[in-house]
Amino acid sequence: MSYVVDVNLLLYAVNEDSDLYPKAKSFIEKCAEGTEQWCMPWPVVSAFIRISTHPAILPKPLSPVQATQIIDQILSLDHVASMGEDSPDFWKIFKHDITSLHLRGNPISDALIIAIMQSNGVSTIYSKDRDFLRFAGLKVIDPLK
Repeated sequence: MSYVVDVNLLLYAVNEDSDLYPKAKSFIEKCAEGTEQWCMPWPVVSAFIRISTHPAILPKPLSPVQATQIIDQILSLDHVASMGEDSPDFWKIFKHDITSLHLRGNPISDALIIAIMQSNGVSTIYSKDRDFLRFAGLKVIDPLK
C-alpha cells in the first residue's frame, strides 16, 4: 500500500506548542521507520515549508534551513517518493474534481493533492482534514484520533 501524509500532520509533528505534537511526532516517526511507500506530493512539500516558516501561523516558526532539512530527511528515506503533476491522467482528474464538486478557493489545493495521488495510483491519505472526505475513491485516515 502507498500513502500520503498530509501537511497538517507534518506541521503538528514540528509544532511543540500543539496538543497534538506528541501523537503527530510519533506517527511521523513510525512512517519514517516503516517500509510501505510514503508518497510526498510537491504541493504538500511546498505547503509545509510555507506554513512552518510563517511567523503569523506558528508560535515558533522554523527557519527555511530547518524546514528544508526536514523535507530532505524524509525524501532521503528509501521508501519515500516525491510525486508531481506529470501523469497523463492528472489534468482529467483535477478538472473533474473541481467541476463535479463545484470547488472554489482553498479546496482547490486539496483537489490538487488528490489528483496527483489518484493519477499516480495512490488512494490513502493520512490527515486531520475532513475536507478530503468529499473526494470519491479516497481512503482518509486520521492517525491522531
